[in-house]
Amino acid sequence: MKIFVYDKSFDGLLTAVFDAYFRKTFPDDLLSEGDALPLFYDELHTVVTDEEKAGRVWRGLQKKVSVSALGCLTQSWLSELPEVGMLIFRYIRKAIDSPRSIETNFGDPDVLRLAQIWKKVDGERVHLMQFVRFQKAADGTFFAAFEPQYNALRKQFCRSEVDYLRHETPLWFLL
Repeated sequence: MKIFVYDKSFDGLLTAVFDAYFRKTFPDDLLSEGDALPLFYDELHTVVTDEEKAGRVWRGLQKKVSVSALGCLTQSWLSELPEVGMLIFRYIRKAIDSPRSIETNFGDPDVLRLAQIWKKVDGERVHLMQFVRFQKAADGTFFAAFEPQYNALRKQFCRSEVDYLRHETPLWFLL
């Protein structure tokens, strides 16, 4: 069993894809730093996040899939579900290796599951837009108390997907 350990960032995931193709070995599982390792594994590779490598993978993806599929990838990443890293890794690998676009191949379980996750996260984003109401505090600050199921808040209030993926903190703040 081959395991890649990465920092649980989107750039780290894209760097893991780059490293897998560079090493010509593909992981059976992706773990984040600090996760417990399985009892039995053959090879452990620690991925060091590199924005240049991640950019190369992203530019390669832009040639293979549509803009909407790239948006689906980034929004699915915001779900923060435990299996989403490996799911996106397999999707990217299939997209790169396939001679045709895989984005509408819902017979593939990875494509179908990614589309289902995207639909849930996008529904949460729309729900936030429709139902979150702000109140004015005594000091003049507006606030809203809510607890979203997915990390759709950053998607909604950042200037763009690239801003979200490149920065740890959102560019627009909500208290």
